Amino acid sequence: MEKYEELEKLMRKISAWIKAEGRMALKEGDNEITPAQFDVLQSIYWHENLTMTSISKRLGVAKSTVTGLVNKLKDERLVDYKISDEDRRVRRLKITEHGEEVIKEVIKRRITFVEKMFSTIDPYLVDEFRQVLRIVVKTCDERKI
Repeated sequence: MEKYEELEKLMRKISAWIKAEGRMALKEGDNEITPAQFDVLQSIYWHENLTMTSISKRLGVAKSTVTGLVNKLKDERLVDYKISDEDRRVRRLKITEHGEEVIKEVIKRRITFVEKMFSTIDPYLVDEFRQVLRIVVKTCDERKI
């Protein structure tokens, strides 16, 4: 297997495990939130003041789908929005305190999972891995990949 093919496969596998752990936290929590709703909520958490259109582009789903998901999140008091003064069709989304609590609960669970995942690996190698990931993220951010 070629090295970049293997890197892609390994990163995809790790990402899927972490995502699955987050979804387990959602299922075990008090909230009735679907994975698709959580993806939208997470986007708003990490990128405050998004519009429905920007979330649609970010997640690769139709605007009508995002509208439905946001309305359900709003009904659950997880997000709110403000209608733009410049264009009344545009809604600027923001996460509520309750929405932040849900996200933080899932993040905490995923961090615990990652900690367990690396618990048997030499701490030096874990630090080296973190450094490589920082470089990859910085490079991708700079190139806007």
